[in-house]
Amino acid sequence: MVAFMLLDKLKSILTADVEPQSQEAGARQAVAALLIHASRIDGDIDPAEVAVRDRLLQQKFDMAEAEIADLVMEAEDAEARATDLHRFTRKIKEIYDRDRRGRIIEMLWEIVLADGVVDHHEAHLVWRV
Repeated sequence: MVAFMLLDKLKSILTADVEPQSQEAGARQAVAALLIHASRIDGDIDPAEVAVRDRLLQQKFDMAEAEIADLVMEAEDAEARATDLHRFTRKIKEIYDRDRRGRIIEMLWEIVLADGVVDHHEAHLVWRV
């Protein structure tokens, strides 16, 4: 019993510093997945939407181009496996305050508007999020 308590204590000490960083990484992936979903929902992957998506991610997270590429690959995989958006929106709501969540909605609109056409699927996505 004491061994389990010691192991639990050691585990909590070791993961205490990592957890906030991993939560932030999860939120970054959730934001990227939503932006990817927005750029694909109309069935057309427009280069203008992709360029806006990458620019927005770089600005929001202040990451290098290679880091953005890695984030996008991870988020594309997560978005492809997702059955709904709840997992992403929940993670964002857990980590970000109302103002930062509002900025994410603005980012979604920037992607939707990037190709000059607002598809009804795109508008509905932003409304749902």
